[in-house]
Amino acid sequence: MSTIFNAYWAERADLSQRSVLIGVLKSAGFDAPGLIDRANTEDMAAKLDAATQAAAGRGVFGAPTMFVGDEMFFGNDRLDFVTKAVRSTP
Repeated sequence: MSTIFNAYWAERADLSQRSVLIGVLKSAGFDAPGLIDRANTEDMAAKLDAATQAAAGRGVFGAPTMFVGDEMFFGNDRLDFVTKAVRSTP
């Protein structure tokens, strides 16, 4: 997951381009074509819809958004705050 996150948010890779996405997935050790095929199934579309609804229910309004418990952090520039919150969580 961090490979994809870094490719998009740090390297600004255009993951909408299939060839770029395949390269990023392969560099992370994934079976890129198989993973993309699975992502395009009706089952995965339903899971994405459910996750989107759950995120909206928690107040998510954009990406990247992360939660530590009930505390929401929005934005790539908030990762230090996420790290601090995780470390202080019992």
